[in-house]
Amino acid sequence: MSGINISEREEYDNPAIGFINNFFSAIERYLPALSVLFFIIGICLANISASFVYVINDAMETFIDSYNYLAPVAIYLILTPTLIKLFSFSRFRGRKFANRAILWFVKTRIIACVFAVVSVTLIFDLPLYSSTLGFTKAMSESLHSFAWMLGHSVYFYALYASGITVVISLKYDRLAKFLVKGVDLIEWLGTIIMPIIPLFMMGIGAYVTIIPKMIEKNVGNDIAGFQLGSITMLGIPIDAAAPYGMILIYVLGSFLTGAVCGLWHFGLIILAKYKMPDFSLKKYFTAYWVKIYPLLWATSSEAMATPLNLLLIKKLCPDIRDEVRQFVVGTGSFFNINGTMINVFIMTAIVAGVLGIQISFMQLFFSIPIVFLIGYGVPGIPGELLIFAGPLALCMRISPELTPIFLSLYIGLQIGLPDSFRTASNSTDDCLGVIILDKKY
Repeated sequence: MSGINISEREEYDNPAIGFINNFFSAIERYLPALSVLFFIIGICLANISASFVYVINDAMETFIDSYNYLAPVAIYLILTPTLIKLFSFSRFRGRKFANRAILWFVKTRIIACVFAVVSVTLIFDLPLYSSTLGFTKAMSESLHSFAWMLGHSVYFYALYASGITVVISLKYDRLAKFLVKGVDLIEWLGTIIMPIIPLFMMGIGAYVTIIPKMIEKNVGNDIAGFQLGSITMLGIPIDAAAPYGMILIYVLGSFLTGAVCGLWHFGLIILAKYKMPDFSLKKYFTAYWVKIYPLLWATSSEAMATPLNLLLIKKLCPDIRDEVRQFVVGTGSFFNINGTMINVFIMTAIVAGVLGIQISFMQLFFSIPIVFLIGYGVPGIPGELLIFAGPLALCMRISPELTPIFLSLYIGLQIGLPDSFRTASNSTDDCLGVIILDKKY
């Protein structure tokens, strides 16, 4: 028995532990195949039973909604021990890294917004200039909304509580040692989440089959009696009023979000490879990306994926310091949402085109500060784009008569597939951010 390590000895003494460990290992090994299989099963069951669709989607929404109450707690448990490690190891060095990491998040958000505006201008063939008289009013409302979020967002509460706790714990070593264990619990939850990923994929498969009904439910009543226009994507005109026109716009807009977010992500991969020459792209996609993407795509929740993200990044890059990984993922779950930033501009162009409203590159460009600020208040849950709709309607100078229709389309068309693609981009960006920022540490 001398050649058996501690974990193997536990499995030998307790067969139940061995069975559980083997079960989770098998789930992780076959997770990509199981995700695809359950996605197909969801489509088939939805075609057989319409009631199944609504039952499983209600169950998913209930589960996600309940988790969102726990997300601020998870952020607190991740950030607090991470900050304690950073400051206790070297207060000057830890503070310097935290500042650099947050500054990196700010810079990448600005670059992502500019990248999105340029991409949308080219894809939708927008003119360079038109009037931007609504910018000042929209900016004022956005600053007001952001100030309100600072005092009312539970995610900011978690951040404040973490900072206060760190200040106190640095004076009491026993409290600091206790809190450091909290992040281990979060990472352990990542293992527990893996077996339910296929079930979420079954739910999203069922959702895909009823996209027409869902769009009609979300926007149908509001656009009744209004003549929809046509929109041009990559030189291809699509009439929103034609049969299945709105559905085609929804699907193409969703995959357009995925494509632009994918191009952005590819740029970060190149940067990560530059920072870490031995970074294996094959291992990145096989050991990390295919395992985290199904959960992100199915749940559209960065908060829910945080435990699994921490776990998989640790396995992918075991040599990266824990405090770097935990800080970047912990703060990145609500700071690093560049996929959401990209989708905001894509959705704005789509809805404006459907309503026949001419917008320009300059209008989108001058709305970047608005999107940038509001982005710090998004909750990291499905449907988070709704908080951008009102300020952007002002910035795009949408008439009061069209504003309710603009808001309805903007909110309705961003649910589902666009949620999936932008969320998956947000959290997978965190992995590359860990690699890039580890070099700064």
